[in-house]
Amino acid sequence: MRSTARTFAIGALSLAAAVVLVGCTGDDDPSPTGSSSVQPSESSAESMTRAELESAVFDEESGSSEVLGSAEGAVPDPLAPHPARIDVNAVIADETSTTVWFTLVNTEDTDPLLQFSAFNKLRPLSDDIRDIALVDTVAEQRLQPYIGQRAGTDSNRCTCSDAPLGMSSVGMLLSGVFPPVEQSTSTVTLEIPGFAPIENLPVTRS
Repeated sequence: MRSTARTFAIGALSLAAAVVLVGCTGDDDPSPTGSSSVQPSESSAESMTRAELESAVFDEESGSSEVLGSAEGAVPDPLAPHPARIDVNAVIADETSTTVWFTLVNTEDTDPLLQFSAFNKLRPLSDDIRDIALVDTVAEQRLQPYIGQRAGTDSNRCTCSDAPLGMSSVGMLLSGVFPPVEQSTSTVTLEIPGFAPIENLPVTRS
């Protein structure tokens, strides 16, 4: 499980030298009931420095065996969705970001191959899980992971795990680094394609 997080961390560090961070909202998706999709302020996205990005990637690389909330569903696939479970292990927030760690667990005695588009419909060849979202009900915001863009190019990189190529009953640790939630926010909801929203996840302040 740790290898996926480490692979992402190394890739994110190589990007950090020339990166512009953009906080995404789910403009293409409906807002959660009772709240609206609000674009995080540009100042909060642009204020994350290289050192803060590295800290978000490396210092928070810490999943745990604790399960804050779970949801059963299926990893999207146009031919046959693959039954699985999501276990959320940690939600860690500070003034510049919110990092979520969760485990993808296969619930059948199979060894399926997963498509890149499973958690990334808009850019399925980008090899990441950028379709995940975090709902801050206090601020009425639906947040998606920061996107880093190389200066002078159209290529970009999500501050989230690489797309899993498969899954097993052992589980695979995945993560995403989102814009900061409100200081008064104590619980959040995690949205992952193919699974019911996982609500009332406690936020740990770092």
